[in-house]
Amino acid sequence: MSTDLVQRFTAIVGPQGLVSDAAAVQALATDWRKRYAGEPLAVLKPATVEEVSAILRLATETRTAIVPQGGNTGLCGG
Repeated sequence: MSTDLVQRFTAIVGPQGLVSDAAAVQALATDWRKRYAGEPLAVLKPATVEEVSAILRLATETRTAIVPQGGNTGLCGG
């Protein structure tokens, strides 16, 4: 992910809403049973519906893949 794109997403969610530290990202991308893990470049944590909409607009504009995720507490792999 380019620095410009990170800055644009940060402008939407604020610094508290973007996780880019590799260890923190990996912890958020691994299911609670430690069986499945994704490899995201960053994790966005929008706080409002408006932030979700702005994230999706920017992702569409820049052709950036987005994978929605809930609390990562459900069973997966079923």
